[in-house]
Amino acid sequence: MDNLPPQSVEALLESLNCGAMLLDRSGRILIANQRLIEMMKTPLTCLRGRRFEDIYDNEEDRRRVQDRMADFGEAREGEFYLPCVDGTHLPVILSSRTLGAEPPLSNYMVVTAIDLSRQKAAEARLSEDYRTIAQLSDTVLTQALDLKHYSEGLEKMVRERTEEIREANMESIFMLAVACETRDEDTGAHVRRIQHYTEELARTLLLPASDVEQFGYSAILHDVGKIVVPDHVLKKPGQLTLEERELMQRHAPEGERILSNKPFFAVARQIARSHHENWDGSGYPDGAAGEAIPLPARIVHVADVFDALTSKRVYKPAWSREDAARAIREGSGRMFDPKIVEAFDAIFRRGGFNGTTAESVDATSLKTAM
Repeated sequence: MDNLPPQSVEALLESLNCGAMLLDRSGRILIANQRLIEMMKTPLTCLRGRRFEDIYDNEEDRRRVQDRMADFGEAREGEFYLPCVDGTHLPVILSSRTLGAEPPLSNYMVVTAIDLSRQKAAEARLSEDYRTIAQLSDTVLTQALDLKHYSEGLEKMVRERTEEIREANMESIFMLAVACETRDEDTGAHVRRIQHYTEELARTLLLPASDVEQFGYSAILHDVGKIVVPDHVLKKPGQLTLEERELMQRHAPEGERILSNKPFFAVARQIARSHHENWDGSGYPDGAAGEAIPLPARIVHVADVFDALTSKRVYKPAWSREDAARAIREGSGRMFDPKIVEAFDAIFRRGGFNGTTAESVDATSLKTAM
């Protein structure tokens, strides 16, 4: 290594509380610390002198490493994996930076690897728990709603019992949603506001009472897919990278996948998948536009963005109600269905959509909240 004391660099890598290796510009592994060797279950002789891309068998993964090496001077960080000698893949966060900005330090890159296996296992267990809850409650929830609309001629005791069952099972939906929201450092108040705002909008749009109710309780589960988003992305206070934004956007289709395929969850699945679609087709995950976006998802989109703007988040302060309402109006025909914005404006002007206020507004927060 040009003018570099290898013993000092090796000692530095050994002092790190994570796996680490030193590469030259050709991608050749010059030094690998003991923790990395243990993580990969690989002898040092199998790493030293090899090019980093050559430890991967999959051609697509090799190309990813090659692309990374092509931008040698640019710092990178993201989720990937390390191949182990026993054929398994160890999920990690890989971070890479050159030793310095000028030669000879800029000719060498340090790559660190943080083990994510425990976090991934915990996320998998939690995701399975959510699926189990949904499956177990599906039949009972459907029966409860059927009973609610049963014959008006039933005796008072039967009606009261029906209402008790309904309330108990609606509470199970609420608890499921809150359990997911707590990973985002929010509270149950958020999902209750989304339910209330959605019902207000649906009612103002003159939808049938049964739709108003169904849209409301389905809206509670709009962000259930966040269970698959890693904590380091969900709770990141700064701007997301492109890779992190892609991980965050996965919560929409994953929310649809997690929810049961039973008819009871049909509207909830539409909302979970499509509540980030924009009226002009610029949203995600499908780039749907106009009335191709399901109506309940269009309604929840307005409710969710307004609540996100007027709530304090890890990446922004809360907006005032007036500034948030102005942003909703400005998004008409671009982000939001114009008819729903008209309904929102009518509700807002009569004092509805009460939310948290703030003295100052960060002009970049609207883009982040959406």
